[in-house]
Amino acid sequence: MSALGIVYIVAGIACFAFYFVISLYSRFGLSISWIWPAAGVILVAAGLLTRAHLPQWLRYAWRALLCAGLALLIVLESLVISGMNASAPPNMDYLIVLGASVYQDGPSPALTRRLNAVMACLDEHPNAVIIASGSQGANEPVSEARCIRDELVKRGVDPSRIRMEDQSTDTRENLQNCRAMIGDGDAAVGIVTNNYHIWRSLRLAKRAGFTNAHGIAAEYTGPTLIHFMVREAVSITVHFLRGHL
Repeated sequence: MSALGIVYIVAGIACFAFYFVISLYSRFGLSISWIWPAAGVILVAAGLLTRAHLPQWLRYAWRALLCAGLALLIVLESLVISGMNASAPPNMDYLIVLGASVYQDGPSPALTRRLNAVMACLDEHPNAVIIASGSQGANEPVSEARCIRDELVKRGVDPSRIRMEDQSTDTRENLQNCRAMIGDGDAAVGIVTNNYHIWRSLRLAKRAGFTNAHGIAAEYTGPTLIHFMVREAVSITVHFLRGHL
């Protein structure tokens, strides 16, 4: 087997191993995590096929497709990274906390980081109204908005300061529904979400009608960060193709 074939197979095995690591870490609750075993199958197959006598044009087509995909991924990840240190100027009128998965025993790690980010910046935005956003998924005990509200109240936030938007099922709907609740598109709005999610959220906020929106990046680290960053690249592509960005 050629050196290239070995590289393909090793990369494929790494994709399978990464899938099991992040699945165990997230209690098998990550969306589109199937991309990793799918990539593993493709790469292992590509490695095995390096021994086959395939037409030259097919080999060139595969390599061109692979290079184009990697180039696109690099561009998209550059956009994701560009928003990962975002912060908002003081005295926002609203803080929109975007929902994330809720486990049976409480908020997921991603949502916990968002809650931490809200608490860390409240002093900078003493008069901001907090909007907790997110509906209830099929495997969630309560809506994401309710979880956000309850957790913030537990941490000492005045419940009269928090409004809930519990009908949205994705980031685009989060921001559209929050824009309808606020009414004023020129209001100063801080969007609290995980660092890998900032760039897409701000683009969708602009399309929803917010003219003065700022990202507030909640730090996210750990083995699932790579998955979330790759998932963002996929989401950006899908939104772009649908005309949402």
